[in-house]
Amino acid sequence: MPEPLLALEGVTLTAPDGRLVFEGLDFQLARGARFHLEGGLGTGATALLRLCAGLAAPDRGRVVLDGKVLDLDALDHPFLHAGALGWVPTDGGLAVNLTLLDNVALPLRFALNLSRGEAADQAHRWLDEVGLGRVADQRPRVPADRVSWLASLARAGAKGSRLWLVDRPAGGLDAASIKAARDILGQAAQDPDVTMVTVGDAWMAALGDALKIEDGRLSAGSPK
Repeated sequence: MPEPLLALEGVTLTAPDGRLVFEGLDFQLARGARFHLEGGLGTGATALLRLCAGLAAPDRGRVVLDGKVLDLDALDHPFLHAGALGWVPTDGGLAVNLTLLDNVALPLRFALNLSRGEAADQAHRWLDEVGLGRVADQRPRVPADRVSWLASLARAGAKGSRLWLVDRPAGGLDAASIKAARDILGQAAQDPDVTMVTVGDAWMAALGDALKIEDGRLSAGSPK
């Protein structure tokens, strides 16, 4: 059997308030797998995405990505520096002192070795895809809104991410934004080498097999 792209092995995680989120959780993501996590806030879905991204450390157990144990204290994340991690948090995770264009372009320069001009051109094309081309020179808003989330989605697409971990959008998306986001995620999902986990709105449900978190465990969710 081929090795999974990502595996959570015996993971236990507690929230900052002491609440137990996961206990002894085992979970595997095969290469090319697609999952949609059901449930609202407080279910542990965001915590699971952060574990998969290597942005949170379990209290016990380990997270293995592409054969490498993820370690927050190490600087050798196998996907992050190669531009292969498409992490799209609810707040977008953008640098507020940079424009939307620079937020998308910088990873293209340092991970993909594009020139400044090439990175800016590619970033602008992807921001156009999500309807943000006209505001590309603006900085992310504080608090974050749908613009930051859409720009983060554009950044994941522009990098050619191989592992997409997409949390629910910040605020409501209008019909045009939903269509643009669905198009980008749908295009990525057509690549058999892309692995994707999404959380949140009902329009995302068609992007993967349903999963739900109950009592710190993962199980099959509602049938499509």
